[in-house]
Amino acid sequence: MNTQRRGQWAGLGAAVLFGCSAPLISTVTGSGSALSIAGLLYGGATLALLALRLLRGARAETPVSRQDWPALGALTLLGGMVGPVALVMGLARLPAAPSSLLLNLEAVFTLAIAVLVGREHLGRRGLLAALLTMAGAVVLSEGSLRGANGLGSAFIALATLAWGIDNNLSQRLSLRDPIQIATFKAAGASLPMLALALLLGHRFPSLPVTLGLLAIGALGYGISIWLDLLALRDLGAAREAVLFSTAPFVGALFALAVLREPITLPLLLAAGLMAAGVLLHAHRHRHDPCVGDPHHHHPHAAEQVAGQPDDEPFWHAHEHLHANLEHAHPHVSDAHHRHRH
Repeated sequence: MNTQRRGQWAGLGAAVLFGCSAPLISTVTGSGSALSIAGLLYGGATLALLALRLLRGARAETPVSRQDWPALGALTLLGGMVGPVALVMGLARLPAAPSSLLLNLEAVFTLAIAVLVGREHLGRRGLLAALLTMAGAVVLSEGSLRGANGLGSAFIALATLAWGIDNNLSQRLSLRDPIQIATFKAAGASLPMLALALLLGHRFPSLPVTLGLLAIGALGYGISIWLDLLALRDLGAAREAVLFSTAPFVGALFALAVLREPITLPLLLAAGLMAAGVLLHAHRHRHDPCVGDPHHHHPHAAEQVAGQPDDEPFWHAHEHLHANLEHAHPHVSDAHHRHRH
């Protein structure tokens, strides 16, 4: 599977898991404080990622280094703490329709930061895909913020801004071991939030709800974060944002099928718009002795290729330099293509 297709599937998987988590969380926002609920969600994420790491065993991925800690700390604070707490507080104050619309601000913030600050190249197809996806979100919400209040809207906007910055920071770390990055983020967010909630005497949910929140966090935040990092690695932050902006649509479908909400014309129209946006899209690295990867023509020490086959492709990871390379092949703003056009 080529890297772009793999990134697309990873991005869609992350969107599906996160999208399904939002309507479930909205049903239990009154069971505890925002801090305790967010801490439990990321506690579940930590457990899932630790289990995934054990199942996968030792893999040759470039580990986190000392210079990565500032970015990792910032995305843990913003994406792991500020974002979830603000989301829970916003969901407790807003009905479903305005929440769906406002959650798509994450795509807007991610795209804006990636293109304006990160100088990523989106292209006409990517821009059209973004517009179609966001148009689907507006239709899904019936183009209205009826029932929204200023404070609830501000909390959702703050959450999406935090995640937009998080996405762009995560793109810079996407060549590191994605499970290690995701585990550090989840554990670094959950432990302080749970400790602070206990210290401040916040109300915690009942045991059944707690177990449910751990399960939601395991899939909607743990596995979803890992898949999203893979998508960021292969596609760049701008295109990842377009794929991930389908999450509110997935949440609406989940609410329709599981929570038994009624089907509506806006839902069907939004499905067509978002599907069109996704179809427009239609770090470890790989060494292939037959074809070769022009981005990875570099020498290896004997220990770096020990045990690797010399007559077939193999994947591995190590510190290496990327020389300047003139090229004329299709690409996206992934980890090997951060340049001006």
